[in-house]
Amino acid sequence: MQARRFSEAARYLESLDPPGYTAAYAFEHGIPRTRHMLERLGGAPGIIQRCVLVTGSKGKGSTVTLIAQALAAAGYRVGAYTGPHLHSPVERFAFSRGRAGLRDMPSSVFADLTDAVRAIVETWDRPDLGMPTRFEAYTAMAYRWFERERADIAVMEIGIGGRLDAVNLSEPMVSVITNISLEHTQMLGATHAAIASEKAGILRAAGIGVAAAQSDEGARALREAAAVIGAPLRFAEDRWACQTRSVTVEPGRIEQTFVTGAWAEPLAMPLLGAYQLQNAAAALCALDALRERGLARLTPAAIRAGFARARWPARFEVLQHTPLVIADGAHTPYSMEQLGKSLRLYFDGRPIRAVIGVLRDKDARNILRAVAGFADEVILTEPRYHRAVPAAQLAAMWAETAGDRPASVVIPPASAIRDALRLARSNEIVVVTGSLHLAADVLTVLRPAGVRG
Repeated sequence: MQARRFSEAARYLESLDPPGYTAAYAFEHGIPRTRHMLERLGGAPGIIQRCVLVTGSKGKGSTVTLIAQALAAAGYRVGAYTGPHLHSPVERFAFSRGRAGLRDMPSSVFADLTDAVRAIVETWDRPDLGMPTRFEAYTAMAYRWFERERADIAVMEIGIGGRLDAVNLSEPMVSVITNISLEHTQMLGATHAAIASEKAGILRAAGIGVAAAQSDEGARALREAAAVIGAPLRFAEDRWACQTRSVTVEPGRIEQTFVTGAWAEPLAMPLLGAYQLQNAAAALCALDALRERGLARLTPAAIRAGFARARWPARFEVLQHTPLVIADGAHTPYSMEQLGKSLRLYFDGRPIRAVIGVLRDKDARNILRAVAGFADEVILTEPRYHRAVPAAQLAAMWAETAGDRPASVVIPPASAIRDALRLARSNEIVVVTGSLHLAADVLTVLRPAGVRG
């Protein structure tokens, strides 16, 4: 009975976006719609004054997890809101009641909150704002659940952009901007500066802003936006730059050990990828800012303990060792280049077989160009999602970007993944990438029960 109730709740929320939904629709009134939903769910929760907002183009979820796990290890009651989910919508909502670490929202709580949201939608009394979207419902549910659980603090991931995103209805203590690259250009702008200006919309004069490593253009735009509103802004690399000491990839032990300029003792985390060092620096800078804001239990020992248990599935996630299988949801040219950089750094000389699928709103041509820089064999497929680029189109793009280097086309994605595993030699690396939806498929193939990593 409970399983059916949860399934019905998940299906209802999936169907919630109004007909003709676009990002422009979401941006126009997303914040007031979400605020009104919260009011009808029980009033504006106090947690909106005790939170960290995290935006950026890549690394948002990893940064949220690092910050939230450190807060939990310090003994705080902390909520974490992320997206998208891989297998179940409850993955978007996590909570820790102290040092136990983050746990996903119980399915019964998800169903109860969905019932409350459904009652509001069916009696919606603000037609001037338009009908609520699925993401706005998720966001209202997160803020309400964290308040109900008496969270000391919530760490909230922005969906798209920042300034007009539904999550940006709070007054954050700390605002974090991870690395910015060209993404969602039709909505956010075609330059690093334009996108940075949109993402700077999460900064507050009464809070502390933190920025990860940026392009010169992006950094300049963030400084200018912060100066306009009088928001303090710190660049994490100035004090917290991280450097890898060692990487271990073996059964039973997967970790990256690194040092930061501010501490003498090294840290370790299960998150692999050279790019994760930028996220770690941003998280350390944000935690330092939170300590300044009164969270005195955030000691170096607590932060080390939190980082050591931070996990983020389908981001350079090692799923199998023979052959070595890695799932990575890289879906921008920049993130694909970073994936290639990490593969060469960790496994130089080993052949790489890549399974690739891309969604239509991504820069597929340049993503493939980045893949051509590190993959020896390529299988093109289509993620199980309505916005997937047809594999035949990917094949045409591959021919234009990779010259005479061959690539096979295999549909559906589960078949493509099984073919890659069947063909791979023992020393070969199989990388499934290009979309989080495709990364979720490899998790399903290797872990039929959908166990979260």
